Amino acid sequence: MASTGGGRTYKKQRPTNFYAAVAVIVVLGMLSIVFARHQYQSGSVTTTTAVAAPTVNSVTFAGLSIEACGTVQPTLAVQSSQTGSLIVQDKGVVKVAPTTASQAGSHSSVALLASSYKGLTVTSSSLAVPANGSTAGLSYANGATCPVGTPDAGKKGVVTIARWANFAAKKPVVSTNPASVKLSGNALVTISFAPKGAAATKPSSTTVQAMIAAAQAQSAAAAAAATSTTTTSPATPTTSPATTTTTPAKTTTTTKK
Repeated sequence: MASTGGGRTYKKQRPTNFYAAVAVIVVLGMLSIVFARHQYQSGSVTTTTAVAAPTVNSVTFAGLSIEACGTVQPTLAVQSSQTGSLIVQDKGVVKVAPTTASQAGSHSSVALLASSYKGLTVTSSSLAVPANGSTAGLSYANGATCPVGTPDAGKKGVVTIARWANFAAKKPVVSTNPASVKLSGNALVTISFAPKGAAATKPSSTTVQAMIAAAQAQSAAAAAAATSTTTTSPATPTTSPATTTTTPAKTTTTTKK
């Protein structure tokens, strides 16, 4: 009589179901590899490319400041002749509104702003800012000495551009290439002429608050526009007038003989 654990015949049986399952998994894995390779070679693999901000037809706001020889300069004046996707507004706010691919993404740069703002020059080796009201303009080239009366008087300066990704960022990314410094939503940018290695001053809280207010106003305007374009067409009831048909009575005349 066989024991509770089963007889010798049972113990010698091979787990064929297990082996079959392993074989199926191996076959399916090979098929998936072959299929993936075919998809790749045939060019039918779908890839998704992230679109860099600012995107075409978006409207955001950035903050801009300029300092020279240790002195923060007045914000750029609002110019009615400004064109393009980067429009300087009051208090150092820059409206970022690309309408073409050539203005969007990495193209939305300090270099693009300088090309559309009259009197502003920003290159890797020079900085020129037009006069703003009672404030005289300025012009510096790398290696020039800061004038008497400035915090950096007697020191030679270079052009640098610092960018904070947003108003909460603590440390900026510093570059000497204006084409690589992007103006996008919530970004803060300071263009400087200062001694090499000097820390740039972050755009003021006044600029930050104005930038946030501009963004909020834009959102409110967009929401209002979306609401106004939603129209409801009332149903027009159609009434079919009743048609009355009158059948004349038949008259029968009887003639006596």
